[in-house]
Amino acid sequence: MLKPFLRVLSSNEARDRLKGFTRLDRENISICDALFRVVGEPMRAPEDVPGFDRSTMDGFAVRSVDTFGSSESSPALFNLIGEIAMGEIRDLKLRKGETARIWTGGALPPNADAVVMIEHTEQVDQNTVEILKAVAPFDNVIRKGEDFKSGETLLQPGHRLRAQDLGLLAAMGRAEITVYRKPRVALISSGDEIVPIEETPLPGCMRDVNRHTLSAMIADAHATPVWIGIAPDNLAALTSMIEKGLNSADLVVISGGSSMGSRDHVIEAISRHDNSEILVHGVSVSPGKPLILGRVDSRAVVGLPGHPVSAMVCFQQFVVPLIRRLEGEESSHPFLSPTIRASLSRNVASKEGRMDFVRVRLQKKEKKLTAVPVPGKSGMVSAMVRAHGYITIEPDCEGLYKGDTVTVHMFSNWMEEVLEKEYLSGHEAAGRSPGRILTTSQQEKLSRT
Repeated sequence: MLKPFLRVLSSNEARDRLKGFTRLDRENISICDALFRVVGEPMRAPEDVPGFDRSTMDGFAVRSVDTFGSSESSPALFNLIGEIAMGEIRDLKLRKGETARIWTGGALPPNADAVVMIEHTEQVDQNTVEILKAVAPFDNVIRKGEDFKSGETLLQPGHRLRAQDLGLLAAMGRAEITVYRKPRVALISSGDEIVPIEETPLPGCMRDVNRHTLSAMIADAHATPVWIGIAPDNLAALTSMIEKGLNSADLVVISGGSSMGSRDHVIEAISRHDNSEILVHGVSVSPGKPLILGRVDSRAVVGLPGHPVSAMVCFQQFVVPLIRRLEGEESSHPFLSPTIRASLSRNVASKEGRMDFVRVRLQKKEKKLTAVPVPGKSGMVSAMVRAHGYITIEPDCEGLYKGDTVTVHMFSNWMEEVLEKEYLSGHEAAGRSPGRILTTSQQEKLSRT
C-alpha cells in the first residue's frame, strides 16, 4: 500500500524549514587548523599594521620634496648618511638633501616620506647618490596602519576562512581563533537490496553507492562523515540506527526508504523518537521528490531518495545548506559553485509546478559554448560522471527552448577540465559565485577570445 506525501513543498519552502535549526556551539582552535572553518566572533585588530611607515622597495629613503625636478637628464645629488637594516628602527633624521639606504620591509627614518627605487638611482661614491626620478609623498611606502588599524573589525562571524584570512590572523598576532564546531554527519544506507561494495551483488541487489558519494559530499561541505551502517527494510532496525546516529552526530542522513512504498520506513522510524516531528515530506523537484526532513529534539534527520542521482541532487540542494547553517556560515544558499553561461543544445520539457535539475555537458560548437543535456535515469551514476554541471528549470516554466541562454552550475571538479580543454572564451564566462575563486591561470584562460 502506498503512503501519501504529507504535503509537497516547493524547494524554497523546504529550505525555509532549515531555518529552525541553530548553529552549533563554538570552540577555540589553532589557526594552523582553521582553514575553511567558520568564524565564531568578530575579529578586531589589536594594533596598527604595519606599526611603522614601511618601505615596499629596495632603494633610498628621502624627503620627497627634495626630489622635485630630478630626472635622468638632471639628477639630484644626495648625501648618503647611513643604512637602515631589516628589523631595526634608527633615529636617523634626514635633513635637506640627505638620504639613507633602505630595503623592502624596512622602517622609514624620521622625516622621510618616500622611497626612491634603486633602479632610479646611481651611487657616485660611498657618500653620494644621484636621484634620477622625482617621487611624491609616500611613493613606495605602506603607511603606519594602512593595512589595518587598531580596533578595526576585519572578520565577521559567519565568514568561512581562506588562506589569505589565516595570513591576516597571523599579521594580527592571533595564534588561535574562535570558530563554530565542525558538524558531524551520521550516514545510513537503507534497503534490503543494498550490499557493501566488497560483495558481489545477487540479482535484485546493488552495491552501496550512496555511502561513498554522500560521504565525499559531506567532506566537500567541510563536515565530518560518520558511517553508521546499512539498515535493512525493518522498522525496528532503522529506528535503532537513527538513534545511534543521533547519539554520535549533529545531523543524520538516510539514503533510501523515503518514498511512499510499504517498505519505506523513514517517516515512521523518525516519529518513534520522543520530541520528534516531520517538517518536510515531499518537494516539488525532479529528481528528488521524496525528500524527508525531520527533527528529533534539536537535531535534524534527513531522508534522501535511494537512487544515487536523486540522492546527490537532494543532498546538494537541502543538506549542504543545512550543514552550512549548523556550521554558522553566513550564506546557506545551495548555489555557491562556479557558474557559466551557455546556449542550450536542444529543447527540454518540464512539468509546471516543479523545479527540474537537468544535468548538462559543455561543448564548444562554432566558437560558442553549448550546454548538452545528459540523458540518464535517477539510478544511473554514470549520468553524473558524464555531466559538467546542471541547469535549473523554474516551477513556473514548462520548459526551455534550443538556443536559450542558460546558467550552468558547475561541479567544482569539472571546472578544471573545462578550462584545461579551453572550451571557454571570455564572453562565455558568466562569473563565479562567492566562495569559489578561480586561479590566475584559470582567469587567463577565461579571458581568451
